[in-house]
Amino acid sequence: MAVAWAVVALLIAGRFAMAFAVPLTGDEAYYWEWSRRLAFGYSDHPPAVAWTAALFSGLGRGAGFVRLGFVLCGAAATLAVGACASLVSGDRRAGAVAALAFSLAPLSTVALVAATPDAPYLLFWCAALYLAARQERAGGTLGAVLLGLALGGALLSRLFAFALVAGLCAYALGPQGRGLRRNGLWLALAVAALAYAPFVVWNAQHGWETFAFSLVHRHEGESSTGFSLGRLLAFAGTQAAAYSPGIWLAATACALRPRSTLLAWTALPMLGFLTLFVLVRQVEVNWTLGPFASLCVLIGVAAVRLGPRARTAWLVAAAVPAAALSLVLFAAALFPGQSYALVRRATGHGLRNAGPFEVFAFRPLAHDVAVLVAAPGTVAATDGYGLSSVLDFETGVAPVVIGYDWQGRESHAWYPSSMHPNRVLFVDKEPLATRPDFRAHLTRACSSVADGGQRSYAFAGAPPRTFYFTWCEGLRPDGLAVLRWERESS
Repeated sequence: MAVAWAVVALLIAGRFAMAFAVPLTGDEAYYWEWSRRLAFGYSDHPPAVAWTAALFSGLGRGAGFVRLGFVLCGAAATLAVGACASLVSGDRRAGAVAALAFSLAPLSTVALVAATPDAPYLLFWCAALYLAARQERAGGTLGAVLLGLALGGALLSRLFAFALVAGLCAYALGPQGRGLRRNGLWLALAVAALAYAPFVVWNAQHGWETFAFSLVHRHEGESSTGFSLGRLLAFAGTQAAAYSPGIWLAATACALRPRSTLLAWTALPMLGFLTLFVLVRQVEVNWTLGPFASLCVLIGVAAVRLGPRARTAWLVAAAVPAAALSLVLFAAALFPGQSYALVRRATGHGLRNAGPFEVFAFRPLAHDVAVLVAAPGTVAATDGYGLSSVLDFETGVAPVVIGYDWQGRESHAWYPSSMHPNRVLFVDKEPLATRPDFRAHLTRACSSVADGGQRSYAFAGAPPRTFYFTWCEGLRPDGLAVLRWERESS
């Protein structure tokens, strides 16, 4: 299994390279903004993503420093997956197979590089799996405390971690979970509750903002609602592509016949819920990452119980497609221009101007905007928290978010509506002529509204990304509040 661990190490090294090669996305820049304002909670997610981003951001302004903590989380999560599989099976080969399956999945590569809540969430989920399996066998107060801290960390990363806690509790209440129940699970739960308490207090002080957004507002106005078998089929296809067909099939086989009740309880209830939920609402592809980690452990446990030939055939069928997809992903990230040219020559098709190369337009856009708003009393505003955060990350342009987007409301405190700039440059991805609601609010908030033109930015021959500028001259005293849909102008 030395080859498997060598591949895992190579993939982790590739993630470090990717972290420094690709500019920050809008979401990542938004979490970077959080890391500059550390708190026990935020409107969109629990605080672990901000704390992780803050770990190395002080080393420099590059995207790689923001992502460094997340890549390290991924490396630790991989080791925890392998350790759990080795412990549950009693065979170190299971650990190598589990770590390989976990690492080769294309979605893992994305999740364990990007500065998003997924990497710390997976770290604590995987650590909790290992510590729960260890606690069931060895017991001890220290082990229970460590398990509690891992569960608390998972809860502070994503609200989905409640599925992990519930799964462990359900397992402990059953006959096979007697060992975990007797060996300090309740102490672990108490420690997790203490770790989670500051986040609960923060939400109580902020109108339960995180829970309101996650449970109500995240997909507010979403058109894809109502019963749909087609959405279920699309969900299955997306999952197969995200984890690679071979690994997805192996995970599905293990889900149908799990070799560990403990791991089954941490994976199957949430997967079952999401499978039913997607029949009536959209489910994002990364929502299954926690259960997938548990299934990767089950893949390792199942693999070592196969005969040598069957195990080799299974590993090849699962690993080869995943390795090919991973190579494509790494090539696209590390050599984007060459990869795009190759695909275009091979297929004759290009990408949308709002596709993956959009991130390469952010830096030149930010520099142009910084020049335009350099005069005193002038600010740049967008209707998206991500774009405003990118402008701030790249050139220090104050993040001013306007519009009605619920998710961006938290940023209002960074530049409050009580501020009174003289001029506002509205930077948008769409022409103002196509947005009558924004035109109406600009008219009410400004003494005059003038077209600021448009600028396009191309990268590697991909279609240029165009941004549209609108000048708001003579912003009224309550202008920002009007532009933020907080009230109509008097």
